Amino acid sequence: MKNEQTIIGKIWLVLIMLTGLSACSSDSDIEIEPDVPSQGKVIPEVACLVTPFEEDGTTKANWADVEYIPTGLTKVWSIPSGYSAYDNGKKPIGIAFTQNAQEPKMGNFFFSSGKWRTSVEDIETATYYLYGYIPHLPAIRYSITDRDGNNADYEHGAVVKLENVPSVMSNDLCVVIGAKQGTDKETVVGLRRGDFSFNAVPTSDEEPRNFVFLLFDHLYAAMRVRIKVDGDYDALRTINLKSLELSTLAGGEVSTDHTDITVNLAANDGSASPIQSITFDPQGVDIDGGIEFWASETKEGVPLSTSFESFTAYFMPKDITTLAVTSVYDVYDKKGNLIRKDSKATNTIRLSELVREFESVERGWKYTIKMTVKPTYLYMLSEPDLNNPTMVVD
Repeated sequence: MKNEQTIIGKIWLVLIMLTGLSACSSDSDIEIEPDVPSQGKVIPEVACLVTPFEEDGTTKANWADVEYIPTGLTKVWSIPSGYSAYDNGKKPIGIAFTQNAQEPKMGNFFFSSGKWRTSVEDIETATYYLYGYIPHLPAIRYSITDRDGNNADYEHGAVVKLENVPSVMSNDLCVVIGAKQGTDKETVVGLRRGDFSFNAVPTSDEEPRNFVFLLFDHLYAAMRVRIKVDGDYDALRTINLKSLELSTLAGGEVSTDHTDITVNLAANDGSASPIQSITFDPQGVDIDGGIEFWASETKEGVPLSTSFESFTAYFMPKDITTLAVTSVYDVYDKKGNLIRKDSKATNTIRLSELVREFESVERGWKYTIKMTVKPTYLYMLSEPDLNNPTMVVD
C-alpha cells in the first residue's frame, strides 16, 4: 500500500514574547493590519518557537529538553533542542491579564507598522496570570473566567472560550498553557507549562522591560497535502495550482463552517498538561464545497512539478472521519497556451483507510496525504483526456 501516513502526537509550542500595546479586530482568517492609535506603547520584538512536526510515528516533546543555560549568575533562555520558529511568528495573539478577584484586562498583541503593540491598558506593578490564544483572528470572540465562573481565582486556572472560530484555518490555532516574565528577550527563569504567573514591572517606550514568555499547545488537528504531477503527463502539460479548499465530515454529516471552543485549564506543577478538557460546539452553516486554506499570490497560480509541493491546513477535530480536498488549477500546453482554466478536482479521503487503527481525529496530530495529477485515462491519451486530468490519492 503506497499511502503515506503521518500522525503527530501533541506538540508543545513555545512563544518568547515581549509585552507591547494597541488593538485589533476584523472578519476572517487573513493577515491583520489593525486600525489603532499611533501613540500606543511599543515593544522591541517577538520570537515564537515550536517543536517541529515529526514525520514518523507519534512524538511528544520531552520537557527535559527545555533547558536553561547558566551564564554567570543568570540563566539564559536559548532555543532548546528540538524546537524551531513558530510558523509566521508575527501573528496577532489574544491575551488576558488576570488577577484574583478582579475583572480580566482583555486585549491582544499584534505587529503593526514594523512594531509590536498591545491593546491591553493600565498594566500595574503586580502579579498577573496570563491566558490567551494564537492567532487572534478577525471575528473571533474571546472571553475568560476563572474555573468557578466568578473571577475569584485565576491563580489556579481559567476557562477560555473562543467563539465563531473558522472550522478550517491556514494557521495553527493554539492556547496558552504557561507564562513567565523575563528580564530581557533572552533571559527567563521558571518557565514551564501549568504556571501562568507573570510579574509586571514599570515600563516605558524608552525602556520596555515586561518581557513575556508564553507556552502554547494545539487546539486543532493538521492536514498536510503533498501534490506532484505524474512524470509522463508533466512532459505534455503544465499544471498551475491556484487554490486548495478543505471540507470535513463527521460520519456522513458535513461539518459547519464555524465552531465555538471551550478550554478548561488548571494550574499545576508542570508534570502534566494544564488542559483538563476541550469542548467543540459546531456553529454556522454546513461547509459548501470547502473552505479555502491556501491560494496562490498570482492569478496564474503556482506551477507543479514531478516533485512534491506541500500545503498545510488546520481543522476542528471533533468526530471528523473524512476529509474532502478540492484543488483549483489551470492546464497549459508546453508552449504556454492556456488549455483549460479553473479546473476543479475533489478528492474524498476516509481517514480509516489512510490511518492504521483509526478511531478518531485528535488535536495536535498531523495527517499527510500524497496526491498525483494524472490524465483520466493512462494508456491512450486522447485530447479530452489529456486536457482534463484528475487528482489521484496515492
